[in-house]
Amino acid sequence: MHPCLASFRLAQIIAFLIGSAYCIDVSWWSSVAQLSASNAVHQTKQPFCNNLQGLSPGQAKICELFIDHMPAVGQGAKQAIEECEHQFKDKRWNCSTPPEAGVIGPIHKLGTKEAAFTYAILSAGVTHEIGRRCRLGQLKSCGCSDASKIPSTTVPSGINEEWTWGGCGDNVDYGSRFSRNFIDVREKEESVKRSETTGRSLMNRWNNEVGRKILKRNTKPKCKCHGVSGSCNMKTCWMQLPSMRHVGEILQEKYKTAKRIQINARGNMQFESQPIKRNPNKKKKSVATDLVFLDDSPDYCEADRQQGTVGTKDRRCQNSDPRAPDHCNLLCCGRGYNSYLDNVSYKCNCKFKWCCEVVCEQCKNQTQIHVCK
Repeated sequence: MHPCLASFRLAQIIAFLIGSAYCIDVSWWSSVAQLSASNAVHQTKQPFCNNLQGLSPGQAKICELFIDHMPAVGQGAKQAIEECEHQFKDKRWNCSTPPEAGVIGPIHKLGTKEAAFTYAILSAGVTHEIGRRCRLGQLKSCGCSDASKIPSTTVPSGINEEWTWGGCGDNVDYGSRFSRNFIDVREKEESVKRSETTGRSLMNRWNNEVGRKILKRNTKPKCKCHGVSGSCNMKTCWMQLPSMRHVGEILQEKYKTAKRIQINARGNMQFESQPIKRNPNKKKKSVATDLVFLDDSPDYCEADRQQGTVGTKDRRCQNSDPRAPDHCNLLCCGRGYNSYLDNVSYKCNCKFKWCCEVVCEQCKNQTQIHVCK
């Protein structure tokens, strides 16, 4: 895909995903995402932040103070969107937005489970990239994680006291603080300005924090052996962030068990009462990383510009496993599907020819493709 088209598509997707209960232009995410080169940032003057569409006043101030962080914010958002697309590639909602959507997707006017997932993954993505760049020394105001003490979480992981603790670790603490300040500030500002959005703001901030907590709790120690001829006379250990794929998988499970909330008369968020289960003493630690939502999700079957759904028309489906989310009966919402044969060419019967070449034949394979009506 041409880079310009990729950037345009990213702008559409991010504009669709980052919204909240109020309709605002959040194309600034795509603008920041395009600033991948540090030289471009150094050559940019401070008024650049004020010109970014969609920034709240608080975010604009933080942008001016930490302008070298903006490429990391954009890259973190981009990785989060890619992970969202991966986790939902076979679902009716596949983390996509209508092609004509130039501003926030209307789907996020609803406080759905999908909105909860996207806020959490985006917050985790920004935290991840900031923490990683701190370790690499690419940001002025941070460096490696604190190597002066061994985190208590490393004890169960088998970190021996005789090993050296002091490798340059990912700075998840700094990344989490910056993400909280930069992303959550807009929710606080909007909540003050518009009392009717208080509930949605509380939901967004909770899910933002869930993404950061999951990232932080899955940051684990990594050790490297040092010694002559492969011996392990000394080990150096440091903290390493989990991959975004691992974070996405955890959040996918959290999405499946997301909890409905309600806003009480005092304007506070509370979980809706649920039937008592066999284990009523659920750990607070688990509750703190539960995704929360306010509204039911649409079925995502039909394209609806007002709701911001693209529908499942022309999506590929399969007929092998009826329980899978991409089975034709489920993905096509009962509308049926069209089938055709696709010829796929691939290399086969490869042989080594002296000297030194590998010669392969071109084989063709017919694959049956099903597409939703």
